[in-house]
Amino acid sequence: MTEARNLLEWHQAKVRGAAAQRGLDEWRAREEELAARRKEAEAKIKRIGIPAENDIDNQIALKLAQQELWLVDKDTERFMEERFEKEFALRESKQEWDEKAVEREAALSRETLELYYKIGENIQNPVVEVKRRSCMGCFLPLSVVKMEEWYKGKTLVTCDECGRILV
Repeated sequence: MTEARNLLEWHQAKVRGAAAQRGLDEWRAREEELAARRKEAEAKIKRIGIPAENDIDNQIALKLAQQELWLVDKDTERFMEERFEKEFALRESKQEWDEKAVEREAALSRETLELYYKIGENIQNPVVEVKRRSCMGCFLPLSVVKMEEWYKGKTLVTCDECGRILV
């Protein structure tokens, strides 16, 4: 059972590390979006140029473009303040989960990892817990034989219905 428990903890650490990485990627994408908006606003101001005093329409267009640039700068300022704290927390979290995954992976046998990756090719969540005598992957009840095999914990047990590893 310890092999199965280590596998579950390793899987969960990998999933949480990947979630932290997605959070970091979202922050980078938001930063790129703000940079693109700023570049667009600057280009609009440059296209308008300096309008003549009697060209009211272009003066209004210039003021609106300048206001748009100001709003982008304010959004960027707020983003940078918020990003510093949250990105730091995400980086720490990712590092912590990656270290835990490496630690747990070292405790797993090659056969266990091969089974995990084989099942993972077809199923998104290859390791699930057993609760109330049911597989938490397909939510179907386990047979008496499977439950006995699972209780003994001598080998990894897979669900007869969905093929996931039961922990």
